[in-house]
Amino acid sequence: MKHFYLLLTLLFLIGCKKEAINTNPNSYLSELEQKNFNYSIIRYTGRLAKKATHKTKFENKFDQEYLALAEASDLVFYYPDSKTGEIYFAITKIAPSLKIKKVATVGKMKKDASGTIEMYEEAFRTWKMEEEELMQKTKLLFLKYINGEDLSPYYTKNSQPEFYIEFPDENTYFDSKKRIWISNISLSPQQ
Repeated sequence: MKHFYLLLTLLFLIGCKKEAINTNPNSYLSELEQKNFNYSIIRYTGRLAKKATHKTKFENKFDQEYLALAEASDLVFYYPDSKTGEIYFAITKIAPSLKIKKVATVGKMKKDASGTIEMYEEAFRTWKMEEEELMQKTKLLFLKYINGEDLSPYYTKNSQPEFYIEFPDENTYFDSKKRIWISNISLSPQQ
C-alpha cells in the first residue's frame, strides 16, 4: 500500500511539472518569415533612419535603410501565445563598443486579421553585452516576461553589480500608445 501511495504521488508530481516553453524562432517561423518579422518591427526596435522622425519613419523613402537595419538584427527568442494571440519576441542588434557587443529588445505584439500590428509594447532593453552573456540573460528575462513574473529585480538600480535591463528605469519608460521610449530627463524619445 505504501508503494501505491508513493507511485501515486510521483505520478501527480510528474503531471504537475510545467512543460518547457519553446522559444526557438525556428520552431514557428521559416528563415524568410523571421526576416519579415524583423522588418515588421524594425521601425520600433531600430534607430531612426537618417532624416526621419517618429512621425515620418513609416514613409517609403526610408524603406531601404530600415531593410538594412532589419537584416542586421537577429530574432533570438519568439513565442506566440495561442491563448491571448500575443506574440512575444526578443531581437538583438550590434551596439557601439570597442569589442563586439549586442543589446536585446524584448516585447510583445498582437496583429489583427489582416496582419497589421494593433498592439505593440517593448518590455525592456538590455545593457550591451558580449553575445554569450546576452543570450543567457535575455533567455532568463524572456521566460520571466512570458510567465508574467516581476522584472524589477533586474532593473539597473536593483541588480548591481550585475547588469541586465537598461530600460525602463526611473527616468525612461516605453509609451505603448506612441510606441517609443520616453525619457523624463531629455524630454525626447530614446533610440
